[in-house]
Amino acid sequence: MEKPATDLATTLRGHLNQEMERNGIPGLGVAIVRDGEILHLGGYGLADVEHNVPATPDSIFHSGSTGKMFTAAAVLLLVQQGRLDLDDPVRRYLTEGPESWATMTIRQLLTMMSGLGNFGDAFAPAPIENDVVPLNLWQDHSDAQLLALASLSPLAFAPGENYRYSNTSYILASLIVARVSGKPYYSLLREQLFGPAGMASARDASWSDIVPNRAQGYSRDGDALRNRCWTAPTLLRTGDGGLFFSPRDIARWFIELDRPQVFRSDIVAQMFEPALMRDGRPAINGYALGWENSEVRGHRKIRHGGTWYGFRAELARFPTQKLSVAVLANIDDAQVARIAQQIAGLVDPTVAPYEPIADTTPERTKADDNLIRAIAARNAPRDAFTKEAWQLWSNHWFEQVIVESESDLGPAPLELIDDDSNGQRRYRLPTGRYHMHWTIDRQPDGNVSAMRFHME
Repeated sequence: MEKPATDLATTLRGHLNQEMERNGIPGLGVAIVRDGEILHLGGYGLADVEHNVPATPDSIFHSGSTGKMFTAAAVLLLVQQGRLDLDDPVRRYLTEGPESWATMTIRQLLTMMSGLGNFGDAFAPAPIENDVVPLNLWQDHSDAQLLALASLSPLAFAPGENYRYSNTSYILASLIVARVSGKPYYSLLREQLFGPAGMASARDASWSDIVPNRAQGYSRDGDALRNRCWTAPTLLRTGDGGLFFSPRDIARWFIELDRPQVFRSDIVAQMFEPALMRDGRPAINGYALGWENSEVRGHRKIRHGGTWYGFRAELARFPTQKLSVAVLANIDDAQVARIAQQIAGLVDPTVAPYEPIADTTPERTKADDNLIRAIAARNAPRDAFTKEAWQLWSNHWFEQVIVESESDLGPAPLELIDDDSNGQRRYRLPTGRYHMHWTIDRQPDGNVSAMRFHME
């Protein structure tokens, strides 16, 4: 049963204040929307520690990679207008791109199946030629220089053959929007989405502009709180996640997704549909167009997180429950995905987060702990899997687990959070800013027959 609004506000304030105190979070912004109606907007703690400014529903946070869903939305606005197609080749618009991009499509950029990684995978030549300059966070880059640097990035696989999270892909997508529309992707969004949808303060990130209600971002240095580091203005607002918005703005975004006015309903549905690799399988995280797909207690969950120096963000939707939750934080180690899941469970217990349970077979947990660490070390044992499972996972999916977990699972042990009588066990593993959830099915002989992953 859904809590009355006043009861929910009281419960949330108590819960979030405890969470912030326990984990040293300066400030949070929260938006909850149910079936196209705002259920709750809140600000907690401080938006600015130095000046003792409280966080409010109108405090402005940096998007981090949650901005990717808006870059995808900018592309889809152009698709809806018939000005481009998702399956158009990238080089139709970015003609300077290298021959290795010949078969790459816009869809593959947006679904992380382009083969491109991140700019750290490329190195500028010496001496610098043809507009190529080394990428660093303290140096401005023109669009031409970003494109030239991206052109140096080696492809990890042929476009469409695999999944690999790629900030570079979304920067290129935003450059395509600029080429087609004649204006930066964030200008298109401001005119055609943010304005019409009522996202009054959503905009491109900026150091120099006066931005009312701007939250200050923080990082942690041991036990000390520090102001976030400065980064070059152009790198603050690239298409991989360079927006400012408030909880109120995101509530309006959720309402647009529930009851589309700017987009056609079929375009909204495309945003959430998991993309398929060339072999017909989705990525292990069900990546769509700026959104990931997973499940909680048998219910579909669609979400994306974001991190930028001093900020973290989580936007999550639960279609069956018609529920959407956003959590924005002004410190870059806040576990906002876990907090968002807790909030969803407070609103609707059918999507309550999993919690550790008593482990009556710790030897099985130890074996599973060893297995997941072997996978992360690229040393998965063939004889631990059924023939069918090995064929599925050894073809790309093991590598996707490594990419998702960033290869470093940390020292914390697996926590058992669900165990059924059919041999399926679900674990939670802290990996820093996220918890990795791993569901594993074993046959009676002990061989692994199925696995599922998602990040929370």
